[in-house]
Amino acid sequence: MQSLEILVVDDEESICLLLRDVLARFGHQVSTCQDGESALRMASERQLDLIFLDIRMPGMSGLQVLKKLREVQPQAKFVMITGFAKDDIIEDALRSGASACLCKPFRLAQIVELLEQLETGAPVKA
Repeated sequence: MQSLEILVVDDEESICLLLRDVLARFGHQVSTCQDGESALRMASERQLDLIFLDIRMPGMSGLQVLKKLREVQPQAKFVMITGFAKDDIIEDALRSGASACLCKPFRLAQIVELLEQLETGAPVKA
C-alpha cells in the first residue's frame, strides 16, 4: 500500500485521533481538523489523496465542505463520515462526489477494507 496524504475532518476530536492513529499505522501522512474552514485552509496548502469528512459539523455542513473541497482538490477521494445513516443523506453525499460513506460507530476492519478498495479501484462497499 502506497503512502497517502490524508486529511480527517470531524468535530469530534476522538474520531480525528482514532483515524489519525489507525491510518498512520499503515504509513500514511495524516492531518486532522475539526471544522470546514480549517479543512479548506489545509486543502489550499497541500495536495491530498484522501479526505475523511464528517457530514454533520457546526458551521458549514460536511456536504457544503465537500463541494468546496472538490474544487481545490479534484483528484482527491472523499469518504463521508456520519452518525446519522439516513439513506437520503448518504445518497446526497455520493451524488456530490464522495467515494464512500462510513457510518459511526465503525470498526478498524472497515477502515482497512475501505483503504484497500480505494487504492485498488475496486467498488467501495463502506
